[in-house]
Amino acid sequence: MSIWLLGLAVTLVTGAAATAYLWLVRRPSDEMSYGLHALSGLRWREFSKLVLAAMAGRGLVEAGADPQESREPQTTFLLARGQEKWLLSCKHGSAYRIAAAPVQELAASIRLGAATGGILATEGKVEKEGRDAAQGNNIELLDGPRLWPEVRHLIEPSLREQIVTYASARAKRHIGISWLGAVTVGALAMAGWAGRQSADTRVDVRPAAPVPARTVSAPAPATPAPQEAFREPTQEELEAQMRSVLQALSKTPGITRGVWQTKLTLSIDRVGSEKDIWPSICLELERYPALRATRVQLNPPPGSSEPVRWRQCKTM
Repeated sequence: MSIWLLGLAVTLVTGAAATAYLWLVRRPSDEMSYGLHALSGLRWREFSKLVLAAMAGRGLVEAGADPQESREPQTTFLLARGQEKWLLSCKHGSAYRIAAAPVQELAASIRLGAATGGILATEGKVEKEGRDAAQGNNIELLDGPRLWPEVRHLIEPSLREQIVTYASARAKRHIGISWLGAVTVGALAMAGWAGRQSADTRVDVRPAAPVPARTVSAPAPATPAPQEAFREPTQEELEAQMRSVLQALSKTPGITRGVWQTKLTLSIDRVGSEKDIWPSICLELERYPALRATRVQLNPPPGSSEPVRWRQCKTM
């Protein structure tokens, strides 16, 4: 085989495999992760309405809803489908780790209410103890990976577009890096093949000896792993960076308050002019690579007729 064909084949196979994994496996996983993080930023009522809308798509509608219901957060809802009654329990927050107790509590409510079954929905995770407790009680567990497909098409279109764009941009960036790694792997394969052919040639021209020496080819160098442009922060690191930005902006003249609506959206209440405060906002966001593409909502000063403005310091 030609040494150039070998290098090309290794490069194409390695790059294609990495591309398929990053686009077909990692991208949907990142999209789900960013989406669940965005859901955790919703208010109790917003999250509950989203889950109720998803259940309505299954034919389960809220039964006996009272227009004068309490303004306190409601976590359990009675749903109906024909003559069947179901109990829906919402545990709002990505930090939830559901063990056996909440599942057993829902099972007891099902028995007392003579319901057909129950559904427990959360952006968090149901532990093994919780899954064991759900068996035999006709309880469906919708934790993060199972909840996201149910509500993905129901969230605000602009927010969904942000999530999809962010996950796609990250996948494309990593695919580019993986192809650089694939070229490196192909070059190493060519170098190893050339070295092996050179060793075989030396053996052929060597004078015959009573006991021919056995030539052992050196193993090909280990393939270096592709390096990312920058290290993605952990959840704790990202939250610390977001807090740091808010602390710095709270001391900036002309800014009264900053609030992270989602991981990708920062709302700023201002009393100063946009021209004066915008450089300070970008200076703080651009300190952290993961926050550079944040969409900033600039709210006008109180009593002003100026419109709300949306801006970005850096695009993806």
